[in-house]
Amino acid sequence: MTLSAKAQVIERDFQNARAKANYAAFPEFARRYVKHNKDGIVLANSALLEMAVAEAEIATRKAQQWTPLASLDDTPQSLAVSPHINPDTIQEAVEKLERVLSKGPEEHQEFAAIVLARAAFATSAPDRLQRVAHYLQNIQLPPARIPTGYNFILVACGLTIKGMTLEEEGRIPEAVVAYDNVSFLVQANPNEKGEELNSWTEHALYRAGMLKLRQHDHLAAIRSFRVYHSQALQWPGNFRLARRASLYRHFSLALSEAFKSFGNHNPSSGAQAVPDDQSHFYPAALAVEMAQIHAYWEDALYAVTTFPRADEKNWRVLEMIERIVQDRRLTGLGNDADKRALVEAIYRATQKTFQSPRILRFLFFALVEMGQYDEAELTLKAYLDMMEITLKVKSITSDEALTNDQRVRLDIESEYDITTVMIEGSRLYVKELGKPEDALSCAKNALDNIHKKLQQHEDVALLLNNAYKYEAAAYGMQAANAHEPEKRPGLYAKAVESLEKAIKILPEAFDGHYMLALQLAEMRDIARATLAVKESLSLNTTHIPSWHLLALLLSSQKEYERALDICAVGLKESDWDLAQTDAFSASQAEGEEYLAFRLTQAVLHDKIYGAEAALEPQEALFGLYTKVFAPEPNSMGDSMYDIRNIRRRDQSEVDLTSSIAVTGRPRAGSILSVRSRNGTGSDAGQAPNGSNSNTLDIPKPNYASSIASSIGSTNSRNRRIPPPAAAAAHAHAPLGRSLLSLPPTVQRPTTKSVMRTARANKVLVTLWLLSASTFRRLGRMEDALKAIEEAEHVDASNADVWYQLGLLYAAQSDQDTAFISYSKALALAPYHPACQTRVGRSYLETGSLEMAEGILETTTKSHGWDSAEAWLYLGKVFEASARLSRAKECLWYALDLESSKPIRSFTECVPRVQ
Repeated sequence: MTLSAKAQVIERDFQNARAKANYAAFPEFARRYVKHNKDGIVLANSALLEMAVAEAEIATRKAQQWTPLASLDDTPQSLAVSPHINPDTIQEAVEKLERVLSKGPEEHQEFAAIVLARAAFATSAPDRLQRVAHYLQNIQLPPARIPTGYNFILVACGLTIKGMTLEEEGRIPEAVVAYDNVSFLVQANPNEKGEELNSWTEHALYRAGMLKLRQHDHLAAIRSFRVYHSQALQWPGNFRLARRASLYRHFSLALSEAFKSFGNHNPSSGAQAVPDDQSHFYPAALAVEMAQIHAYWEDALYAVTTFPRADEKNWRVLEMIERIVQDRRLTGLGNDADKRALVEAIYRATQKTFQSPRILRFLFFALVEMGQYDEAELTLKAYLDMMEITLKVKSITSDEALTNDQRVRLDIESEYDITTVMIEGSRLYVKELGKPEDALSCAKNALDNIHKKLQQHEDVALLLNNAYKYEAAAYGMQAANAHEPEKRPGLYAKAVESLEKAIKILPEAFDGHYMLALQLAEMRDIARATLAVKESLSLNTTHIPSWHLLALLLSSQKEYERALDICAVGLKESDWDLAQTDAFSASQAEGEEYLAFRLTQAVLHDKIYGAEAALEPQEALFGLYTKVFAPEPNSMGDSMYDIRNIRRRDQSEVDLTSSIAVTGRPRAGSILSVRSRNGTGSDAGQAPNGSNSNTLDIPKPNYASSIASSIGSTNSRNRRIPPPAAAAAHAHAPLGRSLLSLPPTVQRPTTKSVMRTARANKVLVTLWLLSASTFRRLGRMEDALKAIEEAEHVDASNADVWYQLGLLYAAQSDQDTAFISYSKALALAPYHPACQTRVGRSYLETGSLEMAEGILETTTKSHGWDSAEAWLYLGKVFEASARLSRAKECLWYALDLESSKPIRSFTECVPRVQ
């Protein structure tokens, strides 16, 4: 029968209303449709039955206080479903449709049967599954010819109801096939739209993925989850967010398992590890996909999560953050933008949790990895204070038997978790922040926890080893910084004792032997230190600081040629051997260690072959410096969380820009300006007329001239040396937009980057001063002064700059100006041993014995306790004042120190902690 134009318009609008679930319009549309099409009674009553079912479901959920949030706890074995309705509430509508079922066209009858099946499935009738099967028995799903419009939606509904029925009957494989058919239909017909289609598609895709997980087919589940996700991008933003959050939770876990399974898969090997579409299961692709899903999970979960009440724990947020952290460890921490994105994600979690120790723990480790050490210290203190209060209020010893899932739900920290934070805190204090007292406190508390509560833990050996190492490092730092000489031996003895305990626990760990060797070297126990460092190298032949320390130990025994040979051997073991690699295959820290080793090699070369021969190695150091302090490849670029097509609610995509890192410290006023104004020595730093100021035999950008200008030079006043490569990189490298990034207005540089810039400045100063020292010994005073000018421009607050300037003027017999330079150095670093010694020597030479004794005793009691020169001049002071016994002791001690003095300071050349 051909419909009239009016009937066709009404049918089109009626079907559109059904597709949009506009139930309020159904009665009027049904009346008008039947009026203009007598054969439309089946379609009209089908719609009225849909309306009755929907209204009954809404009323039932309200009566039972059921909400979609129940889906947040879904597992593959247990999926939350809407409560069944009382069959009596829709019985009248069912009977009306059944009575007229035979009066409509065959097409309307088939689709009406799907509606009846959907109504039967929604009820709590005992025979509901049998009735569903009865209604669908004569219907081909999917049909041979796919319909369009609302009839397409009814096909998806029929397949979904069929699948859910089979699922309840325990016929899981058949149910999955039905759900997959919905997936195929939807993907093959992207132009079909509608709220009801979204609803049935979501049901089918959600249950398909979960059932595949129940069958332990993770790859098939991932494929279903991917289809769900691609469809979800087209759904309204607030559509079934609880189910989305639940699905993304399981999706993330499935991706993690896939990453573990295919982490060793080599795409170029040709191995068929994945049956199809292998590129989607490569580790790199999986890592990016995990980052995306984490973001969507966070988005969905936070949309349905509120700040907890006093008696609540937002354990779902805790679980999510833990999964994100674990996945980041699994896939690698990525670049700086990724690390920042992780920190920001954890900070956001604090807005949905209240005083969560777990969140604080994650935040602490993330901040340390990011290099924001000042914030990490505050977080560490907050965490430890919280744990101390918790222990006072309630003992958690009895909770050690809890599983990790139970701990997450209760937000309870295990003794292992607490101990790992203490150990990492100790490492942070001693390695990055230089606070030995705090490091010692953390290490001791960690050791107490291990001995009392973790003796049976599988990682007890590693925990003890680390705790003892950092305890030893803290003792060693305290001893080095001690101003009371009577305390120093005891602290050094404790440091050695702790390291011996660490080595006894894990003798195969090379770093324990290395740290022991350094500690013994600092104590001038050269023989034992040499044995320890050789043991370290036998366990790890690529460890550059161990090779470096061995070279220094040989130099302390005045075996300079052997030390130089060791340098050559050790440098070849490094990935930073520029003759073999591109210098970027290793980390920044290894690069700095390599440069420090090359610097020692240059000093040894100078010692053996003389100052003139030292210029060429020094020239190469400047080129190496620019490569070492260039930005690390993984420190730049966008975060892998920066997915442009992801829609973020309530967050604008804002480009994050880092603040410019400052090269060098603020310039201090030069004391030499006073000398210039007095008119004395104003020619010392000026180049002869017509001479080129860039005449050094080492490569350099140009010469700054703050020292020269303070003496009277004006030609080079405006010239500036470019910032070190590290500083320049921090100043100009953009931070990419991170998917998980909040839009802060200012992005301050991390503590790590600031400290690295400071190290870069210090190394550059050292290189210029090394050149200055070489030129001074060659009698090239003008070039020496220019090198000092460059060093002063990099960091005018570095005491070594002014000390070297003093040596330069002393070499020119200008003792007054030299004394002024030493005084400037001491104003910047009151305990600078070399400067104190020079000033003490000056007092001795001028007959001011009391002044000389005072400053030299201060030196030998504090940081200059191992300065042979300081002890020598102190002995001469005692000799001049007729205290021969004291003089003899000092002179013998000076001789002993000189006989074991390395070519460069042990602790300034190699790191105390690995």
